[in-house]
Amino acid sequence: MGYRNPTLTEIFAEVYLEADSLTEAKFFEVVPQLQELGFTEVEFSPGGLSLDFRPGRMGSPREKQLVRCWKPGRQELAQVGEDLFVVNLMGSYPGWARFLTLFEKGIGALNRGLGVARIRSLSLRTIDRFEIPRDGFVVSDYLNTSGQVIPKWYENCRESLDLTMGRGFLDSDGRNRLVNVAVRANVDPVVLAIQASFHDVVSSASQLSNVLERLHGESNQTFESLITNRTRSEVMGGVVS
Repeated sequence: MGYRNPTLTEIFAEVYLEADSLTEAKFFEVVPQLQELGFTEVEFSPGGLSLDFRPGRMGSPREKQLVRCWKPGRQELAQVGEDLFVVNLMGSYPGWARFLTLFEKGIGALNRGLGVARIRSLSLRTIDRFEIPRDGFVVSDYLNTSGQVIPKWYENCRESLDLTMGRGFLDSDGRNRLVNVAVRANVDPVVLAIQASFHDVVSSASQLSNVLERLHGESNQTFESLITNRTRSEVMGGVVS
């Protein structure tokens, strides 16, 4: 099942590895494997700051590196960072099957480069955006304010809003869930964006695909609980089997 006008603009699978299992020195073991898969447009990008807290050394900041490997057309992206591997799909959403294939090929490249990737956790992140005419706009026409996530307090809201919710700590609970809903009603058309993250500890690499499928199911259920039938029919064009 899917929609005629899917709104998903970005989907990320972020694989976090055990400490020091993917160092900058090992990037060049993984990147050639990705290039063989067609990720031929390679660029470096800042990957944030790291502090060195080893005994006897002061915690001086160090700029981490991120290698971004694109396929031509720049809709399919694999990113290699320190103890981090990310697969992205951007633009018009072609369906879960294509993303899953992209992810599995990417993990294959990671394993060939490292031997066996020592995986700690997996996060599935999605970003959905759509535009709605401003005339007569009210939040409850497009977002479910009587469901399990969005409070009824927003039912008659016609203004801009930001709502961020989270559950769980990865280290203590083995899972973390984040949902952010943003509405910008001061522009025409109104812009509505939903960002969600579903992050679980992975006990073994062999479970990776099963965990990803489970997170995808939870992601779908959460998204469907956030929107209304009007959003499904008018914005997303209705369901196609």
